[in-house]
Amino acid sequence: MAKKKTGTREWAEVNVNIQQGCEHGCRYCYARYNAVIRFKRCTAEQWRNPVIDNSRVDKNYGKFKGIVMFPSTHDITPKNLSECLCALRRLLDAGNQVLIVSKPHWSCITLICETLKEYRSKIMFRFTIGSMNNEILSFWEPNAPNFKERQACLRYTYFCHYPTSVSCEPYLDANVIDLYLAVKPWITNSFWIGKLRGFERRVDTSVITAEQEDKFIKPLKAAQTDGAVREIYNQLAAERLVKWKDSIREVIKDEN
Repeated sequence: MAKKKTGTREWAEVNVNIQQGCEHGCRYCYARYNAVIRFKRCTAEQWRNPVIDNSRVDKNYGKFKGIVMFPSTHDITPKNLSECLCALRRLLDAGNQVLIVSKPHWSCITLICETLKEYRSKIMFRFTIGSMNNEILSFWEPNAPNFKERQACLRYTYFCHYPTSVSCEPYLDANVIDLYLAVKPWITNSFWIGKLRGFERRVDTSVITAEQEDKFIKPLKAAQTDGAVREIYNQLAAERLVKWKDSIREVIKDEN
């Protein structure tokens, strides 16, 4: 029996990245955990100050089998936009279907849409939006755009006639249903829901104050209990656009 796909493999067969590190500084980032804690490829400070690998930017990419996810271990930001556009064009010139995944900056997304419009049929955007609450977003994703900017980017790509989707993984508070309804009008493909995996490993609570623990950590843990997950599932299971990541399927598997 074929092994079920998990993680980024649920979305794409190939991942392409052009840098180590990401200035968004997300507290839950699996790529930061792997690079800094698990494999010690760089320090936490180095991760927050990304280094671009120009060999990946200038690489002559071939045609891959299946969808290419770009990027998967960092986001597209104003600082790396030029290099990301170069790599994207090379991937698309080779005939690849590309899933662009990021916490979207308006300045980046509008330029990507215009620059790559000839490849529209080969691109899908998937924007990470884990909450509508900007205070929560700024805690978990300190240097990433606020909700209004992300929603505006989704709307823009929709009206530019690109396929659109949203990743609510990890969801960062209990208001997943309200978030879905707030972005649903501009989604053509899917709204993915997933938990924050490896909470104790990936989130460094040593640098979190008691007030932050009460305001952000405990509420998210409560929103990720099996009972809370089932409540989200029961309310959204009939929605055509909603897809469940492996972390959710593990909880509700007996209900299907």
